[in-house]
Amino acid sequence: MTERPKIFGHLMTEVIRKGTCVGCGACEAVCPVNTVKLEDGTPKLVGLCIACQMCYWNCPVVVFDVEEMEKAVFGRTRTEEEAAIGVHKAIYAVRAKEKEILGVAQDGGAVTALLVQFLSDGGDGAVVAGVEEDAPWKAKPIVVRSKEEVLKGAGTKYTSSPTLVGVASAVQEHDLKKIAVVGTPCQMKALRKIETGARCEADISDAVRLKIGLFCMEAFSYPSFIEYLENEGIDASKVDKFEIKGGRFIANQDGETVHKVRLSKVKQLVRGCCHSCGDFTAEFSDISAGNVGSPDGWSTVVVRTEVGEEVLKAAEKAGLVEIQPVDEGKSGLGLVKRLAVKKREDAEKGEEE
Repeated sequence: MTERPKIFGHLMTEVIRKGTCVGCGACEAVCPVNTVKLEDGTPKLVGLCIACQMCYWNCPVVVFDVEEMEKAVFGRTRTEEEAAIGVHKAIYAVRAKEKEILGVAQDGGAVTALLVQFLSDGGDGAVVAGVEEDAPWKAKPIVVRSKEEVLKGAGTKYTSSPTLVGVASAVQEHDLKKIAVVGTPCQMKALRKIETGARCEADISDAVRLKIGLFCMEAFSYPSFIEYLENEGIDASKVDKFEIKGGRFIANQDGETVHKVRLSKVKQLVRGCCHSCGDFTAEFSDISAGNVGSPDGWSTVVVRTEVGEEVLKAAEKAGLVEIQPVDEGKSGLGLVKRLAVKKREDAEKGEEE
């Protein structure tokens, strides 16, 4: 008996209604008839479903076999030593050398510097998280094509962005053929499914040449985030930068810290879908980065593929970044691994419950 096709209705039943949809936008990006649209972060069917199954099989939450994906992407599965943070070639502490980058970027500015290098090496553009003009700190995907635009989109937003919708825009509307994508672990998984799956989307797969993943423990629900800030007397539109450092959530304005609390106080703002994700270090990117494990003002960078290695070496050769070994101690690589293990264990406990 032939199995019935997995249509949008199955995605609704198995993912969306269960609260595990991550809002990455992959379903909208791959729909060939443009009838799947994200509305307030939730996929909706706004027209006729042609039962192509693209939305279902390219969802990062649906049937993601880690070992099979590792073989497809890296040619091997992770070793025992790589168990916590996934397949990789090397790990470094990286810092941008240009003051212009350090002035706007998060932590060491490694991601921003890598994007600048990618563009200088012939990349057509990149998809990063920007913000809505009329909604302070509400993340949205933007397509950047110059160093100036990259700098404008620098910095962590802490609310989710439907990055794959931006990828589709870069490919279909801007007609870009060589792009980089910066995203969270779930978004990297979506890109890999689009690239390697049985129902891959060739235009997107061919265009995405560099996948930069961000360390991510969780993201905040935008409405809850804004409500929290208002209750704390913080005007989000005046905040220059948010950051999580030393177990604290911090808001800065005009170079001064205007809000600093323990992370436990903002845990209730976390999106429900984040509790079922066990990937902290964006294990399926070409190169991933975060502020955990390196000294203040530096980024921890995990090189996973030859593509990631090439762009980092090129950035160093061009004088865009400086590189040093990552400390193996408790506050260095040890902390990265502990957080990665904790996130995976928390996700596994959530599934059991």
